Amino acid sequence: MIEQDDLQRLFKALVNRAQYLLAMREHGAKELKAKLEQKFPEALSQPGLVEKAVEFCQQQNWQSDARYIESYVRQAIEKGQGALKIRQALMRACDDTLLIADALALGDDVWIEVARALLDKKYGETAKPAESKEQARRLRFLQSRGFSASQCYKAFC
Repeated sequence: MIEQDDLQRLFKALVNRAQYLLAMREHGAKELKAKLEQKFPEALSQPGLVEKAVEFCQQQNWQSDARYIESYVRQAIEKGQGALKIRQALMRACDDTLLIADALALGDDVWIEVARALLDKKYGETAKPAESKEQARRLRFLQSRGFSASQCYKAFC
């Protein structure tokens, strides 16, 4: 059994580590919790302690899933990733599916433009290739980046 003083020290260590991680970059609550549990396995013997540390960070406005999602979506779009791949990564980092859906509801036109920019960057053109083998290769490339099949086809001018 852990004494009260040890429990308070552990809580403070959890909060300090969370603060350190959040100073480096934004983290989703789920991701932050996993990192704290990995760093402090002794905290697992105290149910709810890690969650309380994450909640404390949220109350201090150090951690926000909304900020994390907004930041991640912006960075992923700049890297040329599609909505499917972004959604999958965000689901690993936070549980708020409504925030994720809202952040990714940019409209098909935006995602098609991102896919076109990616095609142009990689292949130097967005025209539909004459060879079906080459077209299939480019479609697979776009789909691996997280674009839907319809977005991939529409990306070809």
